[in-house]
Amino acid sequence: MGKVIKLDNLETGPPDALTSTGSGGLFSAGYLHDEPALAAVDDDETPRFALTSRKHGVEIGTSESSETVRPGSNYRMVGVVTDKRVLLLVGDDDGDRRFAIPHVDIDQVAGDHSLGHGQVTFRRCGETEWRVHCGKQGIVDLTAYLSHASQAWVRVENILDEVKRMLVTATEQRDQGDYEQALATVLEAGDRLDVAGETATEFGPPGDTNALEDRVTTVQERYIATLTEVRRSRARRAVDTGEQHWRENDFEAAYDAYEAARAEYDEILSLPTEGVPELADIRTERGRLDTVIEDLEQSPLQTAAAADNEAVAAEDPAVAAEHWAEALEAYRDVLELDWGADERRFAGDPKRVRDRLGTVAENLVTARRTVATDAMEAGDWYADASQPDAALAEYKTAKAAFETALVDARDCYPDATDHLEAELDAVEQRLSRAKARLDEEPVDVDDRFDGTETAPDVDITTADERSPSATDTTDRSDTETGSTDAKIDPTGHGGS
Repeated sequence: MGKVIKLDNLETGPPDALTSTGSGGLFSAGYLHDEPALAAVDDDETPRFALTSRKHGVEIGTSESSETVRPGSNYRMVGVVTDKRVLLLVGDDDGDRRFAIPHVDIDQVAGDHSLGHGQVTFRRCGETEWRVHCGKQGIVDLTAYLSHASQAWVRVENILDEVKRMLVTATEQRDQGDYEQALATVLEAGDRLDVAGETATEFGPPGDTNALEDRVTTVQERYIATLTEVRRSRARRAVDTGEQHWRENDFEAAYDAYEAARAEYDEILSLPTEGVPELADIRTERGRLDTVIEDLEQSPLQTAAAADNEAVAAEDPAVAAEHWAEALEAYRDVLELDWGADERRFAGDPKRVRDRLGTVAENLVTARRTVATDAMEAGDWYADASQPDAALAEYKTAKAAFETALVDARDCYPDATDHLEAELDAVEQRLSRAKARLDEEPVDVDDRFDGTETAPDVDITTADERSPSATDTTDRSDTETGSTDAKIDPTGHGGS
């Protein structure tokens, strides 16, 4: 007689057929010779059915040959159907014979209980047919399980093979610098892996893990590692892009790039941590990136304040004017950043920056005018000293300086334009007289000292006056110590 035992319905421990060894006697068959059947079951698989046969054993046939393996006298054939494979062990005094057929290799299953005993037949890939003799009762459940198991394993293994090929492709795309396609490929692999996981979960009892789920898990680990590599490469490339934009003072583009990098790191850190390679290094890179973004948020205002400070400190009005011009553009950049956005990402209160911008504009025009008037006064001195060549050179310098000052005034301080136009006209008259003297032509009367002409009264702050920065109307220390250099290679990876 044989039996089919469904193991998940047992209220006690495993049956003797799985735990016992030794030969039987006159009225009872034994079990196996070498070791219990359960010893052949791996830790990563779970027995679902046990089946036994006292006489008939196992028939193995192909189109060319066949073999019948019967248990020895007083022994049995013991089969164990797990969630991973079919184990067939045939006891004998000379040693047990063992066969293992993975579910993934089974493509046809049939059961027969019309004989005096039961028989389950399945065809293994490669045309080998196995006929296993067992009990009649329970054979329907056994064949149904084998059919379900083989279909689930074949479906999952096919998907996993596809996933592994996609992961190889994603790695190649990443190595070639095609980061967008690499991410698309690995995410598609993840979608396919989810399908495999659903099939594996449905295969086992609710709430219990099974060998098929474990098989999916092994590929899941590889998927997580590949996804981590792709996202990390994308993050590093975004950091490199951010650095380049920062060097070019394209602060918004730099911020966007760093935010893209931060999103990639966050996606990595949202993965199951046990599957993420080099997790500690990734967390370090993510933390360093936060520091870089904080520095970037301050950088535009610090750049403006640094130029502002240089202008205030400069004693030469020409040097001061160049710094005032830099500060003017930098403060304008601060105001234009995130224009129209609901939330500002960069430091600098717009109202205070606008107030400071007005002061900087006045100081710039004043510094330009100072350069111009100094040159004009020098021309006057040379003219009085009968040095027309030197006077002409100074007047030309003054004319160019007044023209520059007038351009700046029209751009940022229109209140000064009338005065500057008058002064430009005055220096042009002086230039004309100096040229006439050199050419020995009649010279108009020089009315500089007739008491009727007064210097234009330009009501603007002089460049030499110290005025507070927009970052703090009473204290400049919050910008004076700030670094304006772009942070190079914040992740320390030295490239993507």
